[in-house]
Amino acid sequence: MNNKNLLYLNLALDDEDVSLGFANTWVKQFSNKFENIDIITLNKSNANIASNNKVNIYGLLKDDNTSKISKFLLIRKTIKELTSTSGYDLCFSHMSPLLLLMTKFYSLKKFPTILWYTHPKPKEFSKKIILILSLFFCDKVVTASNSSFPYKSNKLNVVGHAIDYEQFLNKRRGLLNKEFLILSRISKSKNLEVAIDGFLKSKFSKHNISIIGDAVTKEDSEYKNLLSKKYEGNKNVIFLGKIPHKDLPSLMNKYTYHINATPEGFYDKSVLEAISNGLFSLYANKDYDKHFKKDMQFLTKFELNQRSLADVLNSVYEQEDKNIIKIIEYSQLSVSNESIQTIFERIVATVES
Repeated sequence: MNNKNLLYLNLALDDEDVSLGFANTWVKQFSNKFENIDIITLNKSNANIASNNKVNIYGLLKDDNTSKISKFLLIRKTIKELTSTSGYDLCFSHMSPLLLLMTKFYSLKKFPTILWYTHPKPKEFSKKIILILSLFFCDKVVTASNSSFPYKSNKLNVVGHAIDYEQFLNKRRGLLNKEFLILSRISKSKNLEVAIDGFLKSKFSKHNISIIGDAVTKEDSEYKNLLSKKYEGNKNVIFLGKIPHKDLPSLMNKYTYHINATPEGFYDKSVLEAISNGLFSLYANKDYDKHFKKDMQFLTKFELNQRSLADVLNSVYEQEDKNIIKIIEYSQLSVSNESIQTIFERIVATVES
């Protein structure tokens, strides 16, 4: 493949975005491989990485309040103009099957397309159709784990997650404290109550558990209000809200433990970032098994209920610090195989396979 011109499609390009701020790291990595990158995004900030002379940013401003029809027409016009003047060697769509479909329908030239998608099956019928159609029309699909793409296909390539390993890396020599962290969007799908209630029923309950993340949808906001009321009497349950992605590493340094209670289908990069940062991570999804020795998973893996989590936490509480550190060091080394540099090479290689 000629690595000259890349068309990059994504949902947001904003360093301040707590969930999608990492996209800038992806773009910087691609800019090491491609001579020119044109980005079409659904949410761009006024202060982006446009200072990189290889990168050109198009699309919708973050606070654009125009109608959906107007936004659609703008994106369609942008796609037509860019594909009429540029010969792209590759189109990479990052969690945006809709933009990929529009590019397929309105591009004036043909070029290979890769869809990155790592999420359970959409609930809305329209989004299911869009994802299925994007799978049909794209050349390749890349995803993070065996359960993170909802449909089977010969186009599918499991490559691992792409995290900024070096940015989050924190080599710990001892346990700082008994403080807990949940790094997650506020959503029912993340099973936050299992994580919080399991913590509160464990021997760690006199310590603090902080939740970094916020609601995205209206349904999420309603769930956030429910959580706030449920735990308003627990002063050690702290909702910190949004934290810009670029600020996460320094904040995570203040904690020792991390809990993720998502089921299969959610191979959250937040878990890998927490492991990179040296946090002792507890999880329920078997996709994370590969980062922990089998004989140590009784201290890291729980069933998706609060009693199971509390039991595992109680076992952790009784462990000597040196045993916890050994598990942290092993998982931290394992996660290095999912750095942005490594995953990027795997993604590009799918085009040539």
